[in-house]
Amino acid sequence: TEIYTLSLHDALPISVPGWFQAALTLYDAKGHELAYADHYRFQPDPVIYCELPRDGEYVAEIRDSIYRGRDDFVYRITVGEVPYITSIFPLGGQANGTTTVQLEGWNLPTNTVARINQEPGIYPLTAGKENRFANSVPFAVDTLPEILEQEPNDSHAAAQSITLPVIINGRIGKPADWDVFRFEGRAGDEVVAEVYARRLDSPLDSILKLTDDA
Repeated sequence: TEIYTLSLHDALPISVPGWFQAALTLYDAKGHELAYADHYRFQPDPVIYCELPRDGEYVAEIRDSIYRGRDDFVYRITVGEVPYITSIFPLGGQANGTTTVQLEGWNLPTNTVARINQEPGIYPLTAGKENRFANSVPFAVDTLPEILEQEPNDSHAAAQSITLPVIINGRIGKPADWDVFRFEGRAGDEVVAEVYARRLDSPLDSILKLTDDA
């Protein structure tokens, strides 16, 4: 069984009346639709990854979602049994250290990558073998101390104790999951709590709440 990835690149916003909103469809030799995408998560460029059901010919179709066309509606499309990263954990690491990053995706040559972190910032992370490299995903590097979320921490009574300042790498791993952390605060402290998820290509739509000990 072969697993193929189709991804579209460079659907760029342009002037009125709009931009190229690509639609990507995969058919079998009889014209039956196997997969369709007009975006990937919250990004406008579509991606299809599909396990082919049988040997034979297949058809990949690319068009504008409402059948428009102009000279500047240009694109690049990758088709093949190529590596594709769908998620990583953790999403970042501490500067001047090494982080072991877990990879999930299709046709990947490895499920972990050792990332040597340098200056703070957001950097592309990828994996590959024999001139076949996966898509790049963002990886954040910071100078603050880092820890991993420790389950169970899904209630106030079981809140994970942390010491500020800190970066926590966690995962909302199942429906209705929520993670709770406890720290000591003093009157007059000006505390910032900020989630990095979608900015690092996580599909998580996060909610953040600060409460007192009551």
